[in-house]
Amino acid sequence: MVTRAGWRANESIVKGVAEYTGPTQVFFVHHTATGNGYSCAQSAGIVRGIQAYQVRSRGWDDVGYNFLIDKCGTVFEGRRGGVGRTVLGAHTMGFNADASSIAVIGNYAGHGVTPRVKTVIAAVAAYKLGAYGNAPNGRVVLTSGGGNRFPKGQRAALWRIAGHRDAGLTACPGNALYAQLPSIRAIAGGAPAGLHVLRIGGTALSARRYFTKGLIQPVWTTGTPSALINRFEVWVDGVLRVAAPGGHRTTRLRLTPGSHTLTVRAMHLSGRSTTVSSRVIVDADSPVFAAKPALALRPGTISSGAVPLRLRWTVGDGVALGSVGLTRPLAVNLGTTSRSRDVAAPPNRATPFTVRAIDRAGNAASATITRTPWVVSEASARRTGSWAALRNGGYLGGTAVGGSTRGASASWTFSGTSAALVLSKGPRAGRVGVFLDGRPQGMVDLRSASSAPRQVVWSRSWAGSGEHTVRVVVEGTAGRPGVALDGLVYLK
Repeated sequence: MVTRAGWRANESIVKGVAEYTGPTQVFFVHHTATGNGYSCAQSAGIVRGIQAYQVRSRGWDDVGYNFLIDKCGTVFEGRRGGVGRTVLGAHTMGFNADASSIAVIGNYAGHGVTPRVKTVIAAVAAYKLGAYGNAPNGRVVLTSGGGNRFPKGQRAALWRIAGHRDAGLTACPGNALYAQLPSIRAIAGGAPAGLHVLRIGGTALSARRYFTKGLIQPVWTTGTPSALINRFEVWVDGVLRVAAPGGHRTTRLRLTPGSHTLTVRAMHLSGRSTTVSSRVIVDADSPVFAAKPALALRPGTISSGAVPLRLRWTVGDGVALGSVGLTRPLAVNLGTTSRSRDVAAPPNRATPFTVRAIDRAGNAASATITRTPWVVSEASARRTGSWAALRNGGYLGGTAVGGSTRGASASWTFSGTSAALVLSKGPRAGRVGVFLDGRPQGMVDLRSASSAPRQVVWSRSWAGSGEHTVRVVVEGTAGRPGVALDGLVYLK
């Protein structure tokens, strides 16, 4: 809006002081009935000319209109007294009290104003009427103060946004502009349309909920032009947190931990509003591992480069886990519901396994376990009974020992957290008994449909590291007494 100082109003010709009236009940639209061939750079000069004519030729105190607008949509402050106040003008005979007005510079008998000018007229009208809770697209009954259409004391039913001709015997504001008044009322009286939240910065969206560490930046949009928006309000759990100008589409705020309802409200100049709400969960705490991850030997095939292991972990979050993954020794998505995964590590080398958990808000925590799977040759076992050396490329290191005599045994003593026996399986393989720290663990049958060397056929794990002894005893199974022992693996 161009102020009076901006269009260089001649304050020296203004008579008296501004007068004020009651709340704005009606907003009149006029045209100046002057030419349309002006450039918008000339608008300020035209407004000065209108002021001079209405004061010097018509004898008014000042320019009669409260506002003027040119064909480009630029609004000019009219009569002195304050844009935001109910200044008594001289624009509509009989209805100047409790009223405001705008005049479009030019003649609009034959053609209407542009969509931009319509929108700006609607914005000014909504601003003046909406300030007092009056619906711009409604109607009102007013008593005439005396005019050429309604005698003094006569009641007149008028649209809140009315044409000059509705209150007086005149062609103003021109047939074409008068025909546009219904659409201007619709623009001025509507609620903000198409309001929705585009995104909320600093959050992650999941299942229609936004998760954050606390600092958020909502970004919204609306189909209603900014000129018609009084302000935007951001509420949290029913409490107003931020009020932003109508041209703004974002703000920042910090929320406390917990679940919140975030509401963006668009306030139309008419007083009507539209809201949209989102659920925001503030989680400031990282996921928690109940304990360090655990590693244990598992059934599978031992090779020169890989020992089969099972990784276990327990992690939780006070709100919601977003992802759990293995980051070392390789990147693997573990999922948020799994608690174990089969992995492998090279023998005789320390390997760290790191599990990383991230919650929906982006808080992260990691836990690492490092273990060395030591492969102990069958040659280092304390053996009793009859054993024979075996050589084959399928065995670990190309060698193993074979036993077929009942009672032949082999044992190892070690210190670790998990242990596994490595033998060969096959169609004619027999059975062995297993003892742990002198206590029987049952019988293991090595028979299988096909030959399978380097198999973990039995394993055990403990919560902590300690010294243990594992002993294997040949059963001498009838018809298939032979077994091929390939060693022991333990984790340290």
